[in-house]
Amino acid sequence: MVVAFSGPRGGKLDTGLQAYAMMAINDFAKQLGIRKLRTAIEVRFHHKLYVDNSQCSEGLCEALDRRTFIIDVALYGNWISTLAHEMVHVKQFAKDELDPALTRWKKKDHSRTEYWDQPWEKEARRLQAKLVANFEKQFV
Repeated sequence: MVVAFSGPRGGKLDTGLQAYAMMAINDFAKQLGIRKLRTAIEVRFHHKLYVDNSQCSEGLCEALDRRTFIIDVALYGNWISTLAHEMVHVKQFAKDELDPALTRWKKKDHSRTEYWDQPWEKEARRLQAKLVANFEKQFV
């Protein structure tokens, strides 16, 4: 797994934050069973409350293909929980559970499923707190 970081407006990230985020990503990947997959993840941190213009997303995960991902995380708010949530999406894409168009989950069509009812979002919401709690037991 190769991870690259960038800070607000493409700038460099504080080394302490980068080290902590890297520890978290490695631990989340281990917990999710994807640490040994050959993946490339670019994590972009934003000095905002939301990473998109809709003012509702604290994080986003985009699959460029089954092994290349971009994660956007807003630093204001609980960024570590957001990062865990987005790493669940990395697992879903990498294990071909979720298609990049966000319409098929485990080969079943969910193109008409409301956001809060989407099974991949339910799984990510369910696992994010568990991932963070397990990480913090070890490192905090």
